[in-house]
Amino acid sequence: MNILTKITTLAVGILCALPAQAGTIDKDTALQKALKNNPSVLIGLADVSKAIGRHIQAGLVPNPEAVFEIENFAGDEDFSGFDATETTIGLEQKIEMGGKRQKRQAVTEQSYQITYQNALAQTVGLLAETDIYFIRVAVAQERLKLAEKRLSLADKTHATVKERVSAAAASDIQHTKVDIEQSAAKLAKTRAEVELAVAQSQLAKLIADENIDDVDTALNDIPDVPDRTKLLTAIENLPQVRAFAIASAQSQSELNLIKAEAIPDPTIGLGVRRFNETDSTALVAGISFPIPVFNRNQGAIYEANANVASMEAQSKLQDLSLRQSAVSAWDKLSLAHDEVTAYQNDIIPSAQRAYDQASKGYSAGRFSFLDLLDSQRTLYQVQSAYLDSILILHEAKSEIDVLMGAYERIIMDHLSSTQGNIK
Repeated sequence: MNILTKITTLAVGILCALPAQAGTIDKDTALQKALKNNPSVLIGLADVSKAIGRHIQAGLVPNPEAVFEIENFAGDEDFSGFDATETTIGLEQKIEMGGKRQKRQAVTEQSYQITYQNALAQTVGLLAETDIYFIRVAVAQERLKLAEKRLSLADKTHATVKERVSAAAASDIQHTKVDIEQSAAKLAKTRAEVELAVAQSQLAKLIADENIDDVDTALNDIPDVPDRTKLLTAIENLPQVRAFAIASAQSQSELNLIKAEAIPDPTIGLGVRRFNETDSTALVAGISFPIPVFNRNQGAIYEANANVASMEAQSKLQDLSLRQSAVSAWDKLSLAHDEVTAYQNDIIPSAQRAYDQASKGYSAGRFSFLDLLDSQRTLYQVQSAYLDSILILHEAKSEIDVLMGAYERIIMDHLSSTQGNIK
């Protein structure tokens, strides 16, 4: 499938996007909605279409020029009237030398290939951002559930302490402290509700859908950490890397074009001249071309040579930057993977057991109120920290997916399905 076909099929797919529907959505649905509805995808397609237009224009031959001349009229004596007039009608055509048109086409063809790769990279970025905000909504939902659970625990503790205070088994200061914990739990719930609304708003903006009620994902499923060597190999085929490789080749093509532009282009003319004085006609032919004495495009050639060297250096800089980003993302994912595993298998179960023991022991009078309150706060803090690690894990996974081409494959699958639907 060539680039123009890809653009057409993707544009049709976007224009045929389904209307937004309220309800719970999963990640795949969110990504598809972003592809279909987000205006940045259309902007990228328009940029590629403009580049194709420039490529078409670059291949056009210069238009011929019509020439009309009239000589020897409105003078004096024998030339006072139009009897001695000479009239010439002809055409002139500029001939491009040095393969300028082909070299110009090479530059613009590379230009639209670069634009396509950049548009693809931009769309990959859109999907990654959508993925991240999808996870943020999912985490915000869990934070709200956690805040509600914390408030429920605070209410339960409040009731237990109140019962013991009434029975004179606990002091009033314990009742005051549990009131504070209950108020803090209410504030945490309100904060969680606001954070969820903000995350939903950001996700809705990305997928152009104002009717997000809930997202469905398995946050507790821990993604695998990819092989580090495979990750470093995969970044060599990223759209931005391909774009830079084409841009480096384009800098050389631009140098070739600029050198060709230093070659003079002759203009050839052919016409017919009529002599009124003798009532006769004759052919007229001519050729003209600039003489490259002063301007031989020296400055432009010098600049183009410098641009070639600059692109080579920028390519190396990009490679170093991507490798650093890949290593950083891999380290972040690996660390978060270990943290989440530890929370799931050890830390959270231990904190839950400690709270359960403190709650039962306090009711039986075996533990102090401070023990109960401390275990309750520890459980909440551990569960909150677990959600922090979950968010870091999935955000790092999203960055890894960008580097390993996962989102690009989603885009290509979308293109293929769109083309199939058209057929």
